[in-house]
Amino acid sequence: MDFLTDTILSGVVYDMIRCGVMLSADNLKDKLRGWAIDETALSSISNELSKLKLTEDLSELAIEKKVLASSEMQIIIKNIQPVSNGNTIIQNNVNGDNIGKNKVINNGI
Repeated sequence: MDFLTDTILSGVVYDMIRCGVMLSADNLKDKLRGWAIDETALSSISNELSKLKLTEDLSELAIEKKVLASSEMQIIIKNIQPVSNGNTIIQNNVNGDNIGKNKVINNGI
């Protein structure tokens, strides 16, 4: 899993503001559902975003600059730890399989 970055968070916040969605922990949870972020971190992010006084007049880049300039937001983002959900996705873009060499195949003989 990738880590949450300022750019990703700024993009999500920009989209929320642009669509008139209130910056709350519940709304952030909905937008960041693909990320493994606990309730405490979501609440902290929401609280810090409200302190940044973000408006629909700001561009995505301006929001990112405000997020980068906030030392509290940087601490919160850096402390978010990826959480494994136990699923492993293997993507194979070549012919064959993803099991290594030197395997024994039983063809029912």
